[in-house]
Amino acid sequence: MGDRYKWQSGTNSQRLILLLTKAFLFICLAMIFYQDIKERAVWWFLFPAFLIMAGILHYSQSLPSLFLINIGVNFLIMSIIIAISYIYAQLKMKVQFLDEAFGIGDLLFFLGLTLAFPTISFVIIMVFSLLFSLGLHLLLSKNSIHKTVPLAGYASFFLIFIYSVHWAGYYNNLYFY
Repeated sequence: MGDRYKWQSGTNSQRLILLLTKAFLFICLAMIFYQDIKERAVWWFLFPAFLIMAGILHYSQSLPSLFLINIGVNFLIMSIIIAISYIYAQLKMKVQFLDEAFGIGDLLFFLGLTLAFPTISFVIIMVFSLLFSLGLHLLLSKNSIHKTVPLAGYASFFLIFIYSVHWAGYYNNLYFY
């Protein structure tokens, strides 16, 4: 088998490491979701943990040179989105970008997302996680005591679904675009 499928033909210890990485990633995303929904505050170490585990899974599915290109392009796309959001918050909304327009946890989560997927998957997942978050917030905001959007929490819930579908074998092209 070629390098593209190196995760399937690895040793038992490599497969165990990937299984544990998936389990810890799932737990980490579930904790981000729960804490962001309940408290609008997430333990800081969950974001680097998400970044590392998602990065390991992406790296295990790609060639090292493609991995570096993908995260570079993803980071550029995310930087443009954050810059536009910052400018919009300053000029149009006239509020502080961090904490009033966009939470630091949301920023850390989406920066972590830049390591998680190849560029095409990243863009698709980014767009649909934002649409999912908007739809879910519109449905649930009527009963909420909070006025802010738990964006990292909703996006984590979306990623739990995406990873679950991929790991269950229903969608095998998550890393192969």
